[in-house]
Amino acid sequence: MKRDFFKTACLLVALLSFNAFAQQTKVTGKLLDANGKPSKEALVGIMGEITIAKNFVKCDENGNYSLTITKPGVNRLLFSIPDHNAEKVLIINTSDKEVKVDVKLDYYKYKDTLNEVSVMGDFNNYDYNSSVPMTKREDGTYLLEVKTDRQTIKYQLCRIEASQRTINAPETNKFEADSTGDYRSIIETRDGKAVIIFDPAKLKKGEGKAKVVIEGDVLSQAVTKEMLEYNELRLEASKRMREYYDKNKKIDGYEFDDGGKVAELLKKAEAEKDTELSDFYKLNYVTFFQNKTKNYDFFKAAEFYESISPQSIVWELVPQAYGTYYQILPQYKWKANEEKFLKASKSNIVKMNIYYSKLSSAKYASNTEELKKLHEIIKKDLGETEQVKQMLTQYPIESKIKVGVEIPDFEIASIDDKNVKYSKKTMLGKIYMIDFWATWCGPCVGEMESLHKAYAKFKDKGFEILSLSSDASEKDVEKFRNGEWKMPWKHGFVSNTEGRKISQAFEVIGIPRPILVDKDGKILAMEGELRGQNLEQTLTKYIK
Repeated sequence: MKRDFFKTACLLVALLSFNAFAQQTKVTGKLLDANGKPSKEALVGIMGEITIAKNFVKCDENGNYSLTITKPGVNRLLFSIPDHNAEKVLIINTSDKEVKVDVKLDYYKYKDTLNEVSVMGDFNNYDYNSSVPMTKREDGTYLLEVKTDRQTIKYQLCRIEASQRTINAPETNKFEADSTGDYRSIIETRDGKAVIIFDPAKLKKGEGKAKVVIEGDVLSQAVTKEMLEYNELRLEASKRMREYYDKNKKIDGYEFDDGGKVAELLKKAEAEKDTELSDFYKLNYVTFFQNKTKNYDFFKAAEFYESISPQSIVWELVPQAYGTYYQILPQYKWKANEEKFLKASKSNIVKMNIYYSKLSSAKYASNTEELKKLHEIIKKDLGETEQVKQMLTQYPIESKIKVGVEIPDFEIASIDDKNVKYSKKTMLGKIYMIDFWATWCGPCVGEMESLHKAYAKFKDKGFEILSLSSDASEKDVEKFRNGEWKMPWKHGFVSNTEGRKISQAFEVIGIPRPILVDKDGKILAMEGELRGQNLEQTLTKYIK
């Protein structure tokens, strides 16, 4: 008790002292479009939780802006203009100072071929996964008519931009920012409908790159310059890995040939004299482990990881580096590493990653006491922010999905025939397995052989499988089923608004998530009992 009081008192003193000397960074500069011109729609905002920006300021007629950063430590500014890829710029607020940041944006990068164009908007609650397909016309343009009683509608185009960003339509001139760096187009309706036309020929394109110039902050300047390059390299690595998987249906044997760029990063990390900048390079090198980079030095990456203090500000600069420890450190070090960072890290992003991992493990093990303990610790450590509330809601203390209880009511349309609906009611009288999965999920694909064997063995005895996909599009499922694994059973799609409600009701926190249901709608078995060779053994107990 005395120890807890002492810790609390010390923490309170530290917080009070920190706030008393909190610094402010005034940021001024100019934001221009790809042609070096100002835009009346140009906005600069301060990034908040996750990817949402707030406290936007408008640029004046010459592109000038001014704002003040008050949050200590690492901050991110968002620079945006319609038709352009937004830029995030890191500003480190550790002392009173004035910083100048000039930004010139570049146009979006578009897919080489537009196989599918769709629209989301206020008519479908901006749900990307239930976006409405547009019809391609003979002249190459796309058309969609939306029935509505509104005077105007706001919308964005989907599946056009190379990195899957949602973008404004090039034909429109009225916009609303969506707080992530993109814009919504606004058009008027007539006679109870909105007519949306998209002409690919009007997409604004450029071959240049965004340009960011920072004066008055050496570390922020260096980090921003390098981050632009590394992010482009990561996107290229992800693209190539996906192309390899689509062609070979596996990742085994893949290597990312980066032309020696990651090796150059290793040299910079070891040569840099400034400690924080050297650590920044080191953590960026660590992250490329996930991209299966050619000639990657695994042992050097592990050395880098363990050499950087949890208190270092660079963990906030490269937050994705933290999770890599599960891959580069031996398992016996995982728990000690988590506790070390929870105790010393100044980054809430890192702490959130750790707590997500702990909650997931406790939930998977159905450890109610551990979940209760974690809920209390997390609220005390991070506060009851909206992000924390969302995380704890995702991992409730008392699970409603467990063996012996009835499954929730649900209804979902068949991917193969939209007129067919599957529900708790229609599946009564059958023993069936609900399988939450996705084509991009390696472990899910790894279950295909055991699923097909079990289905072939038990289907004539009344056994059913209902696979519910979390893919970006139903077409991903169609493409997958035209390959090696036909999956000749029932299918639904849970990546749209209604589908996500089903996933939430079934407490899906990771996939694959198999749940075996009896003829009365009660859960017979879950998770490990239904994976791999255990699936046939479990089914044998219940299906005679």
